[in-house]
Amino acid sequence: MNRNLIHCLEDIPARAVLTSSSALDLYYNHPEARVLHAATEADLIELAKHLGAIEYPGIEGVDAALSTGEGCVLFSCVESVRSLPRNLFTIADFAYDPAERKFLDPHGMYTDLRAKLLRISEDVVFNANWQTVALAAVLLSHFNLTPEEGLDLSRLSPGAYGEELSILEQRLLLEELFAGRFVGEAFRLLRSTGFVDLHWPELAEMYGVDHAKEFHPEGNVWDHTLETFNYRKTTDLSLAYGLLFHDSGKPFATPNEGRKFDRHAQIGGGVVSKFLRRLGYDDGFINDVSFLVREHMLPSVLHTLPTYRTEKVMSSQLFPLLLELHRCDLSSTYRGPDGYYRACKVYRAYLKNVRNPFRTADGKKMLKRYVHSGR
Repeated sequence: MNRNLIHCLEDIPARAVLTSSSALDLYYNHPEARVLHAATEADLIELAKHLGAIEYPGIEGVDAALSTGEGCVLFSCVESVRSLPRNLFTIADFAYDPAERKFLDPHGMYTDLRAKLLRISEDVVFNANWQTVALAAVLLSHFNLTPEEGLDLSRLSPGAYGEELSILEQRLLLEELFAGRFVGEAFRLLRSTGFVDLHWPELAEMYGVDHAKEFHPEGNVWDHTLETFNYRKTTDLSLAYGLLFHDSGKPFATPNEGRKFDRHAQIGGGVVSKFLRRLGYDDGFINDVSFLVREHMLPSVLHTLPTYRTEKVMSSQLFPLLLELHRCDLSSTYRGPDGYYRACKVYRAYLKNVRNPFRTADGKKMLKRYVHSGR
Protein backbone atom coordinates (compact mmCIF):
# COMPACT_ATOMS: atom_id res chain seq x y z
CA MET A 1 0.00 0.00 0.00
CA ASN A 2 1.34 3.40 -0.99
CA ARG A 3 1.70 5.20 2.36
CA ASN A 4 2.21 8.58 0.70
CA LEU A 5 -1.22 8.36 -0.88
CA ILE A 6 -2.76 7.42 2.46
CA HIS A 7 -1.22 10.51 4.06
CA CYS A 8 -3.42 12.76 1.92
CA LEU A 9 -6.41 11.52 3.94
CA GLU A 10 -4.85 13.12 6.99
CA ASP A 11 -5.12 16.54 5.30
CA ILE A 12 -8.91 16.32 5.44
CA PRO A 13 -10.42 17.62 8.73
CA ALA A 14 -13.49 15.41 8.26
CA ARG A 15 -13.20 11.70 8.88
CA ALA A 16 -11.99 9.56 5.98
CA VAL A 17 -11.42 5.81 5.64
CA LEU A 18 -9.94 3.44 3.09
CA THR A 19 -12.53 1.12 1.60
CA SER A 20 -12.90 -2.05 -0.44
CA SER A 21 -9.73 -3.36 -2.14
CA SER A 22 -7.61 -0.55 -0.67
CA ALA A 23 -8.39 -1.57 2.92
CA LEU A 24 -7.70 -5.17 1.97
CA ASP A 25 -4.40 -4.19 0.35
CA LEU A 26 -3.34 -2.58 3.61
CA TYR A 27 -4.46 -5.60 5.63
CA TYR A 28 -2.45 -7.95 3.41
CA ASN A 29 0.47 -5.48 3.23
CA HIS A 30 0.43 -5.08 -0.54
CA PRO A 31 2.63 -2.04 -1.27
CA GLU A 32 2.07 -1.79 -5.02
CA ALA A 33 -1.38 -0.18 -5.30
CA ARG A 34 -1.55 2.95 -7.49
CA VAL A 35 -5.31 3.47 -7.09
CA LEU A 36 -6.85 4.02 -3.64
CA HIS A 37 -10.53 3.95 -2.75
CA ALA A 38 -11.68 6.14 0.13
CA ALA A 39 -14.91 7.33 1.73
CA THR A 40 -15.07 10.66 3.54
CA GLU A 41 -17.56 12.70 5.52
CA ALA A 42 -16.17 15.83 3.85
CA ASP A 43 -18.14 17.44 1.04
CA LEU A 44 -16.68 18.48 -2.30
CA ILE A 45 -16.00 22.04 -1.12
CA GLU A 46 -13.97 20.76 1.84
CA LEU A 47 -12.04 18.34 -0.38
CA ALA A 48 -11.17 21.10 -2.84
CA LYS A 49 -10.12 23.42 -0.01
CA HIS A 50 -7.78 20.99 1.70
CA LEU A 51 -6.51 18.87 -1.19
CA GLY A 52 -6.20 21.44 -3.95
CA ALA A 53 -6.57 20.27 -7.54
CA ILE A 54 -9.22 17.58 -7.20
CA GLU A 55 -11.01 16.30 -10.28
CA TYR A 56 -14.56 15.17 -10.90
CA PRO A 57 -14.15 11.96 -12.93
CA GLY A 58 -17.78 11.15 -13.65
CA ILE A 59 -17.44 7.57 -12.36
CA GLU A 60 -20.40 5.89 -10.68
CA GLY A 61 -19.88 5.93 -6.92
CA VAL A 62 -16.91 8.31 -7.13
CA ASP A 63 -17.44 11.98 -6.29
CA ALA A 64 -13.87 13.27 -6.62
CA ALA A 65 -10.36 12.15 -7.49
CA LEU A 66 -6.92 13.35 -6.45
CA SER A 67 -4.10 12.49 -8.85
CA THR A 68 -0.42 12.53 -7.93
CA GLY A 69 2.74 11.23 -9.53
CA GLU A 70 2.37 8.07 -7.45
CA GLY A 71 -1.21 7.27 -8.33
CA CYS A 72 -4.66 8.56 -7.46
CA VAL A 73 -7.26 8.48 -4.69
CA LEU A 74 -10.93 8.04 -5.57
CA PHE A 75 -13.24 9.65 -3.02
CA SER A 76 -16.84 8.84 -2.21
CA CYS A 77 -18.63 11.45 -0.08
CA VAL A 78 -20.88 9.84 2.55
CA GLU A 79 -22.89 11.02 5.54
CA SER A 80 -21.05 8.74 7.93
CA VAL A 81 -18.12 6.38 7.49
CA ARG A 82 -19.72 4.20 10.19
CA SER A 83 -22.59 3.31 7.86
CA LEU A 84 -21.00 2.81 4.46
CA PRO A 85 -23.05 1.44 1.57
CA ARG A 86 -22.95 -2.35 1.34
CA ASN A 87 -20.99 -4.04 -1.45
CA LEU A 88 -22.15 -6.96 -3.56
CA PHE A 89 -19.13 -8.94 -2.36
CA THR A 90 -18.92 -9.39 1.39
CA ILE A 91 -15.13 -9.10 1.51
CA ALA A 92 -15.30 -5.61 -0.04
CA ASP A 93 -17.13 -4.26 3.04
CA PHE A 94 -13.80 -4.06 4.88
CA ALA A 95 -12.46 -0.58 5.75
CA TYR A 96 -9.52 1.08 7.49
CA ASP A 97 -9.53 4.23 9.60
CA PRO A 98 -6.08 5.92 9.36
CA ALA A 99 -6.93 8.41 12.12
CA GLU A 100 -7.62 5.66 14.65
CA ARG A 101 -5.25 3.21 12.93
CA LYS A 102 -7.66 0.33 13.00
CA PHE A 103 -9.56 -1.86 10.57
CA LEU A 104 -13.34 -1.74 10.45
CA ASP A 105 -15.61 -4.74 9.89
CA PRO A 106 -19.10 -3.28 10.21
CA HIS A 107 -20.90 -6.26 8.69
CA GLY A 108 -18.98 -9.18 10.18
CA MET A 109 -17.18 -10.41 7.06
CA TYR A 110 -13.93 -11.34 8.84
CA THR A 111 -14.62 -15.06 8.40
CA ASP A 112 -14.70 -14.60 4.62
CA LEU A 113 -11.55 -12.49 4.87
CA ARG A 114 -9.64 -15.22 6.70
CA ALA A 115 -10.88 -17.85 4.24
CA LYS A 116 -10.15 -15.59 1.24
CA LEU A 117 -13.66 -16.34 0.03
CA LEU A 118 -15.39 -14.41 -2.75
CA ARG A 119 -19.04 -14.49 -1.71
CA ILE A 120 -22.06 -12.46 -2.77
CA SER A 121 -23.88 -10.74 0.08
CA GLU A 122 -27.42 -11.88 0.74
CA ASP A 123 -28.36 -8.36 1.84
CA VAL A 124 -27.59 -6.62 -1.47
CA VAL A 125 -29.84 -6.62 -4.53
CA PHE A 126 -27.83 -8.17 -7.35
CA ASN A 127 -27.57 -6.06 -10.51
CA ALA A 128 -25.29 -7.34 -13.26
CA ASN A 129 -23.11 -4.56 -14.69
CA TRP A 130 -19.56 -4.05 -15.88
CA GLN A 131 -18.58 -2.20 -12.69
CA THR A 132 -19.37 -5.38 -10.74
CA VAL A 133 -17.28 -7.44 -13.15
CA ALA A 134 -14.40 -4.97 -12.78
CA LEU A 135 -14.54 -5.12 -8.96
CA ALA A 136 -14.52 -8.92 -9.01
CA ALA A 137 -11.49 -8.85 -11.32
CA VAL A 138 -9.62 -6.49 -8.98
CA LEU A 139 -10.38 -8.66 -5.96
CA LEU A 140 -9.20 -11.78 -7.78
CA SER A 141 -6.05 -10.05 -9.03
CA HIS A 142 -5.00 -8.80 -5.60
CA PHE A 143 -6.07 -11.53 -3.18
CA ASN A 144 -6.25 -14.92 -4.94
CA LEU A 145 -9.79 -15.47 -3.67
CA THR A 146 -11.75 -18.68 -3.98
CA PRO A 147 -15.29 -18.17 -5.32
CA GLU A 148 -18.02 -19.53 -3.05
CA GLU A 149 -19.18 -23.01 -4.00
CA GLY A 150 -21.81 -22.72 -6.69
CA LEU A 151 -20.94 -19.10 -7.53
CA ASP A 152 -20.88 -18.68 -11.30
CA LEU A 153 -18.90 -15.49 -11.93
CA SER A 154 -20.05 -15.37 -15.55
CA ARG A 155 -23.50 -14.31 -14.28
CA LEU A 156 -21.95 -10.99 -13.29
CA SER A 157 -21.92 -10.04 -16.96
CA PRO A 158 -24.66 -7.73 -18.24
CA GLY A 159 -23.90 -8.88 -21.76
CA ALA A 160 -24.80 -6.63 -24.67
CA TYR A 161 -27.13 -4.58 -22.46
CA GLY A 162 -24.49 -3.27 -20.09
CA GLU A 163 -23.14 0.25 -20.41
CA GLU A 164 -19.44 0.17 -21.24
CA LEU A 165 -16.90 1.48 -18.76
CA SER A 166 -15.60 4.93 -19.57
CA ILE A 167 -12.05 5.38 -20.85
CA LEU A 168 -10.95 6.59 -17.42
CA GLU A 169 -12.56 3.61 -15.68
CA GLN A 170 -10.79 1.25 -18.08
CA ARG A 171 -7.44 2.88 -17.42
CA LEU A 172 -7.86 2.80 -13.64
CA LEU A 173 -9.02 -0.81 -13.82
CA LEU A 174 -5.91 -1.88 -15.70
CA GLU A 175 -3.65 -0.06 -13.25
CA GLU A 176 -5.42 -1.77 -10.35
CA LEU A 177 -5.14 -5.18 -11.98
CA PHE A 178 -1.43 -4.74 -12.72
CA ALA A 179 -0.76 -3.97 -9.04
CA GLY A 180 -2.02 -7.45 -8.12
CA ARG A 181 -0.07 -10.68 -7.92
CA PHE A 182 -2.67 -12.83 -9.69
CA VAL A 183 -3.20 -10.95 -12.94
CA GLY A 184 -4.00 -14.05 -14.97
CA GLU A 185 -7.03 -14.97 -12.87
CA ALA A 186 -8.46 -11.48 -13.27
CA PHE A 187 -8.07 -11.40 -17.05
CA ARG A 188 -9.57 -14.88 -17.39
CA LEU A 189 -12.65 -13.61 -15.58
CA LEU A 190 -12.80 -10.54 -17.81
CA ARG A 191 -12.62 -12.75 -20.87
CA SER A 192 -15.26 -15.24 -19.65
CA THR A 193 -17.77 -12.44 -19.05
CA GLY A 194 -17.22 -10.84 -22.47
CA PHE A 195 -15.59 -7.76 -20.94
CA VAL A 196 -12.39 -8.06 -22.98
CA ASP A 197 -14.22 -8.53 -26.29
CA LEU A 198 -16.30 -5.43 -25.67
CA HIS A 199 -13.72 -3.06 -24.19
CA TRP A 200 -10.32 -4.27 -25.45
CA PRO A 201 -10.74 -5.98 -28.84
CA GLU A 202 -6.97 -5.71 -29.45
CA LEU A 203 -6.47 -8.27 -26.68
CA ALA A 204 -9.37 -10.43 -27.80
CA GLU A 205 -7.53 -11.04 -31.07
CA MET A 206 -5.04 -13.21 -29.17
CA TYR A 207 -7.58 -15.90 -28.25
CA GLY A 208 -7.55 -17.81 -31.49
CA VAL A 209 -3.85 -17.55 -32.35
CA ASP A 210 -2.11 -20.86 -31.69
CA HIS A 211 1.55 -21.26 -30.84
CA ALA A 212 3.79 -24.07 -31.98
CA LYS A 213 3.75 -26.56 -29.07
CA GLU A 214 7.51 -27.15 -29.25
CA PHE A 215 8.08 -23.48 -28.40
CA HIS A 216 5.02 -22.62 -26.32
CA PRO A 217 3.52 -25.66 -24.59
CA GLU A 218 1.68 -23.33 -22.19
CA GLY A 219 -0.94 -22.60 -24.83
CA ASN A 220 -2.01 -20.01 -27.38
CA VAL A 221 -0.96 -16.36 -27.45
CA TRP A 222 -3.53 -15.37 -24.81
CA ASP A 223 -2.52 -18.14 -22.39
CA HIS A 224 1.17 -17.40 -22.89
CA THR A 225 0.64 -13.68 -22.29
CA LEU A 226 -1.12 -14.25 -18.96
CA GLU A 227 1.51 -16.79 -17.91
CA THR A 228 4.28 -14.20 -18.21
CA PHE A 229 2.80 -12.22 -15.29
CA ASN A 230 3.58 -15.11 -12.95
CA TYR A 231 7.30 -14.35 -13.27
CA ARG A 232 7.31 -10.59 -12.60
CA LYS A 233 9.63 -9.26 -9.92
CA THR A 234 8.20 -5.75 -10.17
CA THR A 235 4.78 -4.23 -10.80
CA ASP A 236 6.26 -1.42 -12.89
CA LEU A 237 3.43 -0.09 -15.06
CA SER A 238 5.50 0.11 -18.26
CA LEU A 239 6.57 -3.51 -17.84
CA ALA A 240 2.99 -4.63 -17.18
CA TYR A 241 1.71 -3.07 -20.38
CA GLY A 242 4.75 -4.43 -22.20
CA LEU A 243 3.95 -7.97 -21.05
CA LEU A 244 0.27 -7.65 -21.89
CA PHE A 245 1.00 -6.46 -25.43
CA HIS A 246 4.36 -8.03 -26.28
CA ASP A 247 2.73 -10.56 -28.62
CA SER A 248 -0.25 -8.43 -29.63
CA GLY A 249 1.13 -8.18 -33.17
CA LYS A 250 0.93 -11.93 -33.80
CA PRO A 251 -2.74 -11.97 -34.84
CA PHE A 252 -1.90 -9.42 -37.55
CA ALA A 253 1.44 -10.89 -38.70
CA THR A 254 1.88 -12.99 -41.84
CA PRO A 255 4.31 -15.89 -42.39
CA ASN A 256 7.53 -15.07 -44.22
CA GLU A 257 10.55 -17.26 -44.97
CA GLY A 258 9.75 -19.77 -42.25
CA ARG A 259 8.79 -17.17 -39.66
CA LYS A 260 5.14 -17.72 -38.68
CA PHE A 261 4.77 -14.31 -37.05
CA ASP A 262 7.11 -12.17 -39.12
CA ARG A 263 7.66 -8.66 -37.68
CA HIS A 264 5.08 -9.24 -34.95
CA ALA A 265 7.13 -7.18 -32.48
CA GLN A 266 7.10 -4.12 -34.73
CA ILE A 267 3.37 -4.60 -35.42
CA GLY A 268 2.72 -4.96 -31.68
CA GLY A 269 4.50 -1.66 -31.04
CA GLY A 270 1.88 0.03 -33.19
CA VAL A 271 -1.00 -1.86 -31.55
CA VAL A 272 -0.02 -0.86 -28.01
CA SER A 273 0.61 2.75 -29.05
CA LYS A 274 -2.94 3.10 -30.36
CA PHE A 275 -4.36 1.37 -27.29
CA LEU A 276 -2.53 3.58 -24.79
CA ARG A 277 -3.34 6.72 -26.74
CA ARG A 278 -7.02 5.79 -26.59
CA LEU A 279 -6.71 5.47 -22.80
CA GLY A 280 -5.21 8.95 -22.55
CA TYR A 281 -1.60 8.21 -21.58
CA ASP A 282 1.04 10.82 -22.42
CA ASP A 283 3.46 10.46 -25.32
CA GLY A 284 6.46 9.71 -23.11
CA PHE A 285 4.79 6.72 -21.48
CA ILE A 286 3.43 5.49 -24.82
CA ASN A 287 6.89 5.65 -26.38
CA ASP A 288 8.40 3.71 -23.46
CA VAL A 289 5.91 0.86 -23.69
CA SER A 290 6.10 0.79 -27.48
CA PHE A 291 9.88 0.46 -27.18
CA LEU A 292 9.52 -2.56 -24.88
CA VAL A 293 7.07 -4.28 -27.23
CA ARG A 294 8.90 -3.37 -30.43
CA GLU A 295 12.31 -4.55 -29.17
CA HIS A 296 11.26 -7.52 -27.04
CA MET A 297 12.81 -10.04 -29.47
CA LEU A 298 16.24 -8.37 -29.52
CA PRO A 299 17.62 -9.85 -26.27
CA SER A 300 17.19 -13.37 -27.66
CA VAL A 301 19.63 -12.65 -30.51
CA LEU A 302 21.84 -10.13 -28.75
CA HIS A 303 24.83 -12.50 -28.62
CA THR A 304 24.70 -13.05 -32.40
CA LEU A 305 24.72 -9.43 -33.53
CA PRO A 306 27.60 -6.95 -33.79
CA THR A 307 27.56 -4.17 -31.22
CA TYR A 308 26.96 -1.45 -33.81
CA ARG A 309 23.59 -3.12 -34.53
CA THR A 310 22.49 -3.23 -30.89
CA GLU A 311 24.25 -0.29 -29.24
CA LYS A 312 21.37 2.15 -29.72
CA VAL A 313 18.94 -0.14 -27.93
CA MET A 314 21.36 -1.17 -25.17
CA SER A 315 22.15 2.48 -24.46
CA SER A 316 18.49 3.13 -23.59
CA GLN A 317 17.68 3.54 -19.91
CA LEU A 318 14.76 1.17 -20.57
CA PHE A 319 17.04 -1.72 -21.52
CA PRO A 320 17.10 -3.30 -18.01
CA LEU A 321 13.28 -3.33 -18.13
CA LEU A 322 13.46 -4.90 -21.58
CA LEU A 323 15.65 -7.64 -20.13
CA GLU A 324 13.08 -8.20 -17.39
CA LEU A 325 10.34 -8.56 -20.01
CA HIS A 326 12.56 -11.04 -21.84
CA ARG A 327 13.06 -13.05 -18.65
CA CYS A 328 9.30 -13.26 -18.01
CA ASP A 329 8.69 -14.17 -21.65
CA LEU A 330 11.22 -16.99 -21.62
CA SER A 331 10.29 -18.28 -18.17
CA SER A 332 6.72 -18.86 -19.29
CA THR A 333 7.92 -21.37 -21.91
CA TYR A 334 9.69 -24.70 -21.60
CA ARG A 335 13.01 -23.05 -22.48
CA GLY A 336 13.57 -21.38 -19.14
CA PRO A 337 15.69 -18.29 -18.44
CA ASP A 338 19.05 -19.38 -19.93
CA GLY A 339 18.67 -16.97 -22.85
CA TYR A 340 18.04 -14.16 -20.39
CA TYR A 341 21.31 -14.79 -18.56
CA ARG A 342 23.15 -14.90 -21.88
CA ALA A 343 21.69 -11.51 -22.84
CA CYS A 344 22.64 -10.11 -19.42
CA LYS A 345 26.24 -11.21 -19.99
CA VAL A 346 26.38 -9.32 -23.29
CA TYR A 347 24.82 -6.25 -21.69
CA ARG A 348 27.28 -6.25 -18.76
CA ALA A 349 30.19 -6.46 -21.19
CA TYR A 350 28.76 -3.54 -23.16
CA LEU A 351 28.40 -1.39 -20.03
CA LYS A 352 31.95 -2.19 -18.98
CA ASN A 353 33.31 -1.23 -22.38
CA VAL A 354 31.43 2.07 -22.71
CA ARG A 355 32.80 3.15 -19.33
CA ASN A 356 36.35 2.41 -20.45
CA PRO A 357 37.87 5.41 -22.30
CA PHE A 358 40.45 3.14 -23.92
CA ARG A 359 38.02 0.72 -25.55
CA THR A 360 35.22 0.91 -28.08
CA ALA A 361 31.68 -0.21 -27.28
CA ASP A 362 32.44 -3.67 -28.65
CA GLY A 363 35.55 -4.03 -26.46
CA LYS A 364 38.27 -3.34 -29.00
CA LYS A 365 41.29 -1.32 -27.95
CA MET A 366 41.39 2.19 -29.30
CA LEU A 367 44.39 3.06 -31.48
CA LYS A 368 46.55 5.80 -30.04
CA ARG A 369 47.41 8.61 -32.38
CA TYR A 370 50.68 10.43 -31.85
CA VAL A 371 51.25 13.95 -33.05
CA HIS A 372 54.86 14.50 -34.16
CA SER A 373 56.38 17.89 -33.60
CA GLY A 374 58.87 17.42 -36.47
CA ARG A 375 61.88 17.55 -34.16
